[in-house]
Amino acid sequence: MRKALLATTILAAMIAAGSAQAADLATKMPVKAAPVAPAFSWTGFYIGAQGGYAWAQNDFSNTHDLYNTYADDASYSLDGGLVGGVIGYNYQIKNIVLGVEADANWADLTGSGSIVRPGQYDPLASTCIVSNNPCSSKIDALGTITARLGVAFDRVLLYAKGGAAWATTSHTASNTDFEYPPASYSATTDSTRWGWTLGAGVEWAFFNNWSAKVEYNYIDLGSTDVTFNFVPNTYMPAYTSTVDQTINLVKAGINYRF
Repeated sequence: MRKALLATTILAAMIAAGSAQAADLATKMPVKAAPVAPAFSWTGFYIGAQGGYAWAQNDFSNTHDLYNTYADDASYSLDGGLVGGVIGYNYQIKNIVLGVEADANWADLTGSGSIVRPGQYDPLASTCIVSNNPCSSKIDALGTITARLGVAFDRVLLYAKGGAAWATTSHTASNTDFEYPPASYSATTDSTRWGWTLGAGVEWAFFNNWSAKVEYNYIDLGSTDVTFNFVPNTYMPAYTSTVDQTINLVKAGINYRF
């Protein structure tokens, strides 16, 4: 009886110890999965710097010329570089990115027309007034105010944009008379013109708050009348011509998002 009781006691103790060990194993904490990185978001304000190259087209129509016997229409191109800054805001909904953006740029786009002497007719030549000097034009600043619509592929954003555009332009016309210098005259007209723009680009967020972009814009400043008030006006009174201007530009830039 004593042996049976001892054996029973030992068996019960072994069962109790096994149950306690099993309970200890059941209360161990499960292994945690690795944390998932949050999805990248384009939402937020940003500022940036940019630079690029632009080429433009000037088309003059001398519909107001009192001396149209001698004057021809003019068509010539301008080109040059630009550099400036940008500010904007993006809001992302799933993979759609909505935004607004404004930029302003210093520019140096210049060009001039061909020479035509009064009384000569050459369909391959061009001038903006009766002149034996080429007419010249310059764009020294331009900018846009646009809405943006894009599709985000994580850190890559493809977008289109459209809105208003402006540019400060000047045109110079003159005539130099070497035989009788007092008959020479010259005039320059300056204005800030408004039009519309469309564009598209791609932007890559290469670091947490930094991104780089490449973008193309087309700007149409429409048609407007410009008046040349010649000095002196003894031999050439004020002259009005209609000018149509378009600009193409390619920009590369870097943005910082807040």
